[in-house]
Amino acid sequence: MAKNRKPKKKRNNLKIIFILLILVVIVIFSYTIFNKFIVPIWERYTEKPVITEEAPYKEEEIEEVQPVPLEDVVEVNLYFSDSQAMYLMAEKRKISQTPSLARQAVIELIKGPESSDFYPTIPEETQVNEVYIVDDIAYIDLSEEIFKNHPGGSSGELMTVYSIVNTLTEIPPIKGVQILVGGNEMNSLVGHIDISMPLLRDEDWIKPEN
Repeated sequence: MAKNRKPKKKRNNLKIIFILLILVVIVIFSYTIFNKFIVPIWERYTEKPVITEEAPYKEEEIEEVQPVPLEDVVEVNLYFSDSQAMYLMAEKRKISQTPSLARQAVIELIKGPESSDFYPTIPEETQVNEVYIVDDIAYIDLSEEIFKNHPGGSSGELMTVYSIVNTLTEIPPIKGVQILVGGNEMNSLVGHIDISMPLLRDEDWIKPEN
């Protein structure tokens, strides 16, 4: 009877070990399934959403741009004749500051005076062909109307020549003026004043202030 107890006890031990192995396998399998599937799903639903604060819309500040004047203006003295054609008188005029201020000044002279106290010195049909400055000398190339439409007379010719010379020598760096006609040098306009060379400013022909 004693011999039959030992094998029975051994079978019971094997059965317990087998059951324990099965339990271990189940635990490991369950743990793997839990970490692989259950935990990610749980974290997905329990994770707090990240809230980003949206900055309120702010309109871009536009710097105010100051208007730039299209043209600068400069005041010049234009010399016109008095009623007796004896003296020149200065009329102040604001004109555009162009790359060739000398050219614009001559154009304004041709337009004539704005005041009724002054008299024109250049025939209004005259055209300015070219103006260039070399070594402080301004060369003024005018059309043939400067002499063809000129009223004549020594006083009138003198007023024409020195209205141009005295007007332009107030514009830096001009110190002298030579008048050309049709691109050519002339001995005179109407036979009295030598214009074959540059002429300097002569204030003796400007009417003295009272």
